[in-house]
Amino acid sequence: MAILSIQTGPHGDPPRTQRLDYGLVLFQLLVRMRFDLLIWAGFCLIAWRRGATPLPWTITPMGLSVLGIAVSIFIAFRNTQAIGRWWEARMLWGAVVNQSRQWRDTLIAHVGPTRLRTARGQRLIEIQVAQVWLLNFELRNYWRSEVRAGVDRLLAELGLPAGLWLQDLCRRRAAIIHALHRDGWVDDWGRQQLVEVANRCLDSIGDLQRIRNTPIPASYDVFVRLVTWLYGLQLLLEFRGQSSIKVGAVLFLGFLVAERIGSYVEGPFDRDGSCFSLPLNSLCSTISADLMDRQLEMGPFRPSQDPTRWD
Repeated sequence: MAILSIQTGPHGDPPRTQRLDYGLVLFQLLVRMRFDLLIWAGFCLIAWRRGATPLPWTITPMGLSVLGIAVSIFIAFRNTQAIGRWWEARMLWGAVVNQSRQWRDTLIAHVGPTRLRTARGQRLIEIQVAQVWLLNFELRNYWRSEVRAGVDRLLAELGLPAGLWLQDLCRRRAAIIHALHRDGWVDDWGRQQLVEVANRCLDSIGDLQRIRNTPIPASYDVFVRLVTWLYGLQLLLEFRGQSSIKVGAVLFLGFLVAERIGSYVEGPFDRDGSCFSLPLNSLCSTISADLMDRQLEMGPFRPSQDPTRWD
């Protein structure tokens, strides 16, 4: 009987949600919902203390069924749109990773590996690394101090000011492409290829900024949240009248959690660094490792492969 030989490589295991991560995800969810949970507990306590006393503002079982169908549709639509925004942002960051590699390979093809080993050649590649980190900082408006210090050191080595804005860097890269053509480092075809890669990267940047700056309309968010609370309260009262208040409380909580998850996933660049946001530091670290021959110095920071952690 043949014995299979299994080997592992140096690339690390694919990220996956381990069973131990469920506790972390649940903890992050509860922290975000802490005020909702307090209000929910207050309503449950009031309903329990009043007992089975009928209230004049409860709706009929038929009305409760119709309202439940409507709430389910609204929550499902809202969560679908939120997941769509999150997934689009992840696809765009995947495009940024690919475009960064295309920038490196296009430079190798048209400038040549010999020139790229010079100080000017390294600057050409590392400016793309600086760009993706500045994009990271702009989308989050939130960063680790050691990571920011490492990027500022990179900017200083590139001869750029520490407080450089992303759009300033994009304009400087356009000027660098012009200088490469002027100095004879690339021909007309090479300049066109570099400009095309830069333009694709700008398209991805613009789409990511659109996702960041244009959330789902607040009016729709408020409506879905209010109707969810209304339905949850009616469920609690209905089951309280049937002496099953615990069941009503659990169902009430379930609808609240479903609605809030859609709200949290809607923002893939949130500042709290929870499992609801994209691991931008890990993505930028991947680009840095792919493009740079040296390691970007960022002190104690080490990117995580755990999908429940933001970096």
